[in-house]
Amino acid sequence: MSYRRPDGGSTRSSSGRGYGGTAFGTISGWVLAALIAGAIMVVGFIIGGTTGLAGAYVGAVASATAAVAPQATPTAAVQATAAPTAGTDDGGAAAGGGNAAGGSAVTDAEPEEELTLAPDANALAFAETELTAPANTVVRLLFENQNELGVQHNWVLVNGGDDVAAAVNDAAQGNSGALFVPPPGTDDALAYTAMLNAGENGEVVFTTPEAGTYAYICTFPGHYLGGMVGVLTVE
Repeated sequence: MSYRRPDGGSTRSSSGRGYGGTAFGTISGWVLAALIAGAIMVVGFIIGGTTGLAGAYVGAVASATAAVAPQATPTAAVQATAAPTAGTDDGGAAAGGGNAAGGSAVTDAEPEEELTLAPDANALAFAETELTAPANTVVRLLFENQNELGVQHNWVLVNGGDDVAAAVNDAAQGNSGALFVPPPGTDDALAYTAMLNAGENGEVVFTTPEAGTYAYICTFPGHYLGGMVGVLTVE
């Protein structure tokens, strides 16, 4: 606490020292130094602790990464499947007439007569739905698959009418390995060409049966059921 002497002397504190005295200045310096030192220690602790934590985190991540090795994605085995090969047994056929035509009436004898027919160019039908031939005669039938639809066709002579034709067609549908021609041993299939691509020709030589009417069909899937049928009249 300060006061002024009656004689006009200098001001003093109640302790006998001024505010700028040596004792107060020294104490203030110590306090400031202690605070600075404490702050430095705290900052050092924080930095050291953060560094330690960061190091521990990095170490943990590295350990986890090493423990769990990435697994390669399994690759599915791909086995190539060969396309069905047309049968080469008696009665087999391949696109383009690669194998011989067949049927129970097929012969190697020299033809005495010749017949020619073709499919309708723009429909699943034969262009000639009626043919005529003499009985018990060796005939060469030339089938010209000239159509604008780009579809395969064949010609199959059956030993009877529609009921027999349906059975022969059913047998051919189960013979996909030989491109849907009647399989060997189909007795009611008297004669048939190979299954021909559009633009190809095929032929079959056979002996005509006894006088009567005989259906002929195409056994490519759906064609017989779609109406690709004709009649051979044997006289």
